[in-house]
Amino acid sequence: MGTLKSISSIVLIALFIFATALMLPSTTAELLLSARTASTHRITPQMSARVRLRPLKSIYSQHQKFPPQPPMTSTKAAHRAVPYSSARSVVSYAKNANMFMDALDALMHTAPRASGKLKTAVITGASSGLGLNTARSLIESGKWHVVMAVRDPEKARREAERMGFPKDRYSIEEVELSSFESVRRMAKKLKRGRQIDTLICNAALYLPAHQNPEYTVDGYETSLQVNHLSHFLLLNLLLPTIKKSRDPRVIVVGSITGNTNTVGGGAVWPWADLGKLNGLAEKAGTEKGPEMINGGAWNGAKAYKDSKLANMMTIFEADRRLHKDSGVTFSTMYPGCIAETGLFRDKKPWFRKLFPLFMRYVTGGYVSEWEAGDRLAEVASSDRCKESGVYWGWNGAAKTVAYLKPGTDASNRGLTGAGGAGGSIEELPPSPEARNAEKARRLWELSAKAVGLPYDSSAVSPLPESLAEIAAKNGPKSLPGIPMPSFVPDFRGKIDKRSANAGTSSQLQGGRL
Repeated sequence: MGTLKSISSIVLIALFIFATALMLPSTTAELLLSARTASTHRITPQMSARVRLRPLKSIYSQHQKFPPQPPMTSTKAAHRAVPYSSARSVVSYAKNANMFMDALDALMHTAPRASGKLKTAVITGASSGLGLNTARSLIESGKWHVVMAVRDPEKARREAERMGFPKDRYSIEEVELSSFESVRRMAKKLKRGRQIDTLICNAALYLPAHQNPEYTVDGYETSLQVNHLSHFLLLNLLLPTIKKSRDPRVIVVGSITGNTNTVGGGAVWPWADLGKLNGLAEKAGTEKGPEMINGGAWNGAKAYKDSKLANMMTIFEADRRLHKDSGVTFSTMYPGCIAETGLFRDKKPWFRKLFPLFMRYVTGGYVSEWEAGDRLAEVASSDRCKESGVYWGWNGAAKTVAYLKPGTDASNRGLTGAGGAGGSIEELPPSPEARNAEKARRLWELSAKAVGLPYDSSAVSPLPESLAEIAAKNGPKSLPGIPMPSFVPDFRGKIDKRSANAGTSSQLQGGRL
């Protein structure tokens, strides 16, 4: 009887500890690890320090609608403390209640052991932000080896170590996307190595504060070459090896700012508009190309939006040209508004402080780098995303921030901040220009000519008038189906439309640059 009472007491105490851990909003403990313990559990002496532990509640909340971004010290230390371990080794490691919480936390956030051969993903711009967190998410799945294609290999090594990546799950390749020769060197090296299953074109430049354009060694405006042309070249160079995969995929990170049927692209000036692609066409035979793709005057913000539009058009054209014969899935995606990304380094300090607050509390479109990385990894690995030629997004926690007038059923739809935390993946509608097959064909041919690939000379065929030409001739109201309103914000949840096309019916969305 006494034994039963003792057992019952132990069980009750254990249940009490478990329930308390679930209910507490936060709990902190300090675990001092000796060098000997660090060696036993594969923890470096430098990490033999204080480790912040989280309650069980925070573990399970990772799978709720609004998963919090795990604290840096807790998650990274947990990854390294019990890397890729089995449940048995985790339990044996737990010597008391606090250590049990640490071990269980590590198990919940640790990639399982790989079963069979690892798939390989090449990610450009993988040393920070979205690219780094996509690498983290793929590695955590236990099914991937990630090639981090970066400009600064030392930075990539530091970040990989900080994130706790196992050394056999990633490799680093140096590439300077402002040089076609550098892209060719890396592609040649990659083709001699392991089978590549997925290419993720993520790296990008955003230069809104630059008063004048900068040019690459190849003579192109820098953001055009880094964001579009070099990724176009890399896609074509790696395609022969990618298509040998059992599940070949090419993903280019898009943006709603490149779509004029969104708040970020259609309601925020300047608008993406490739015109007749005169900038690309005029570069042939010249030492330095025009400032913009459409041949117009320099605008740093527009250059970024134009390059994102070009990215998406490239994916849709690749789907039309290459998917049927190669079997490669070509996709683009919008991960949500990553308001704290390093992409905004060219913005004013006040903007970098206020923009995340605006996206989090006004539009609801805010997404952490951590969650955005999980989303891009989903497009790379989910069976649902095997359909080619799709622009993916998430129906997260975005709020209705505005309405269009007049109040017809078609045009009185709420304007939401696209994406937002949580939600599930869905297909997003590209803008009419992004779906312009004739312009995409010409963009493909001119891009091929620019990077030195075989191209069709028929690419010089004329195109219909550009949006800019139509607007200049007849005014903004003449633009069919393309919303170009002038808005005055009202933070009560609505905005006053001062001038816009009365026939506009497209739902506008706001989001990531």
